[in-house]
Amino acid sequence: MPPDRQPDILPVSGTLRLKQYDGHYERFLAPYRDPYIYQNSEGILDDDKKPDLDYVRGMCQYLSQAGELYYIQVLENGAFVTIGDVTVKEENPPIAIWEARFRGRGIGTAVMRAVIDRLWALGVRRVTGSAVYKWNLSSQRMHLGLGFRCVGESEQEFFYDLDIAALKGSEEKTPTD
Repeated sequence: MPPDRQPDILPVSGTLRLKQYDGHYERFLAPYRDPYIYQNSEGILDDDKKPDLDYVRGMCQYLSQAGELYYIQVLENGAFVTIGDVTVKEENPPIAIWEARFRGRGIGTAVMRAVIDRLWALGVRRVTGSAVYKWNLSSQRMHLGLGFRCVGESEQEFFYDLDIAALKGSEEKTPTD
């Protein structure tokens, strides 16, 4: 990904935004100890191996170096609150909605659209190797709905690619009369 200054805030909508990761990896510990998150995001199926502080520190360090790590925030009662995380990167951009009450409401799809737009602005024309666990049906639906194509699979995962250039090209076409 070409170097560019990571914005502090990436607006997604009037009530949804991405806020630049601030180095506080400890904020990730409680959400990543939730079985829903560590199974669907990390592929950890053994409860005895759930993430600890060292795990989330390493994860945040890697993600913030490999791309642009953001908190996902929603406006609630007049203030933005953190409900998840996402990383803007061209290979396997991860997303996790930490708060169960915000899942299934289209937030992940809106955030991934913002990730795709940010990648496009950075000059990236293709997302590759987006890994989705086979049991994570909502993430599979989100990827397919956004135009990703399944390009492979392993025992536990499907791998998706997105041709952003083709997607943006089709968005720019206007019908002719």
